[in-house]
Amino acid sequence: TVSATARNRLAAIDTAGALQAWNPDANNNVSTLASSGSTIYLGGSFTTIGATARNRLAAVDTAGVLQAWNPDANGAASAIAISGSTIYMGGSFNTIGGTARNRLAAVDTAGVLLSWNPDAGAGGILAIAVSGSTIYAGGTFTTIGGTARNRVAAIDTAGLLQSWNPDASNSVNSLVTSGSTVYVGGGYTTVGGVDSFYLSSINTDGSLNW
Repeated sequence: TVSATARNRLAAIDTAGALQAWNPDANNNVSTLASSGSTIYLGGSFTTIGATARNRLAAVDTAGVLQAWNPDANGAASAIAISGSTIYMGGSFNTIGGTARNRLAAVDTAGVLLSWNPDAGAGGILAIAVSGSTIYAGGTFTTIGGTARNRVAAIDTAGLLQSWNPDASNSVNSLVTSGSTVYVGGGYTTVGGVDSFYLSSINTDGSLNW
């Protein structure tokens, strides 16, 4: 409930705090939201939206109407970031639409799985941020494409791992980019072996600001 009104795991509230009519009705947790135009993309551990099957990823319009977009992840989706007509997603899944994608994938706005396939190792993806042609990923993983990357990494739009390697000592739960700076939050206490407790500012060359 929101304001004592039924809303199952998704709701819209205006800036005055008033509950809106938007009511997609997810049957389990929603962990991430991202919007593009009049479409809101959802990720989580749900398997239905408004009683219609949607495995862990779905799109709903601003009227609350479920859209045809249906990537069909076999595990939870915890992070979504949008760049143009590409939706980048991360989580604990290892297939999208029955095709192998280990914890990171990209789907277009028509729901078509793209070739982007960084292949994150064991653990999960908890955060994604896009800056230009670079996609930053954070989570609990320790490899990307078989190469060591402790919990935070940068990947280009072709799916190639970049040299950026802050080396966080524990989980990275949140990422935001601003210009040449990547702001990182999580459960770590060091970045690159230097004390940096839970919040950090890291340059796009991998050097630590704070």
